[in-house]
Amino acid sequence: MFSKPKILTNEPLAKHLTMRVNQVAKFFIEVKSTDELFKSIAWAKKQKQPFFILGGGSNIVFIHDYPGLVIKISINEIKILHTSDKEVESQVSSGTPVSILITKTIEMGLSGFEYHQGLPGTVGGAIFMNAKWTKPTIYFSDRLINATLLTKAGKLKKVDKDYFKFAYDYSILHTTGEIILDATFCLTKKNSNQLKKIALSSLNYRKITQPFGVATSGCFFQNIRKEDQVRQNLPTNSAGYLIDKCGLKNYQVGGFRVSPIHANFIVNTDKQNSKSSDLIKLIKYIKSKAKEKFNISLKEEVQLL
Repeated sequence: MFSKPKILTNEPLAKHLTMRVNQVAKFFIEVKSTDELFKSIAWAKKQKQPFFILGGGSNIVFIHDYPGLVIKISINEIKILHTSDKEVESQVSSGTPVSILITKTIEMGLSGFEYHQGLPGTVGGAIFMNAKWTKPTIYFSDRLINATLLTKAGKLKKVDKDYFKFAYDYSILHTTGEIILDATFCLTKKNSNQLKKIALSSLNYRKITQPFGVATSGCFFQNIRKEDQVRQNLPTNSAGYLIDKCGLKNYQVGGFRVSPIHANFIVNTDKQNSKSSDLIKLIKYIKSKAKEKFNISLKEEVQLL
């Protein structure tokens, strides 16, 4: 079904993940069309291999080798479906990098994503995780109208925004296991230069407040519940604040270090020799210190596989 150059065996996953952890996929394929995606899934099922759908690899860490087929979706297409005097409906493939989407929509003078400048990963991943920007609080899915999903049964279905039941770092896809193929957004026509200024401001803020240009998976832990913040009389619900107050900035296990810039980021400082066992030790230590000092159980935001 696949020509030999397409499907790879024992593929190093580090180059496909922003954390660059050294794990291997038994089988790996990068798909650039829905037809290739369908055939890849059919192959995995026929071979009785588990499969995992990978986007930009920015909010996920493989801590074990993957025993089946990793399918990286690189379907990258942006279509204009409908336009009016003030708005445009645009359909975007799930594998489109967020950075490319932002650049293209700004060039077209379309507002909706400019505050997310600097957000890694793909459109599918941003919807899956309900990605957001906090200054001001804007969700990537705010402009979502509908999306096309592939169900576990191999059926296509169109769903509207309400279907996703978006919550903090959550969409219904966490539960259903369905795959986003494309999403349609309603964007507003605005001055391109104004949008560029907003995007640049967001990017500069990220560079000041977060580690940038390093191997990391983004914010590692979810922010704490409001009731825990009130119970402990904390000024913020930021997980990074807790980790910082535990004195863990710059704390390191093996090649993995708590960022001195933002304590909710774990940085891989030794990409060639990093061991997932060291990352697991660091995660457990951070959680134990937060529990000990604040009696709060931190929960990972990053997917660990």
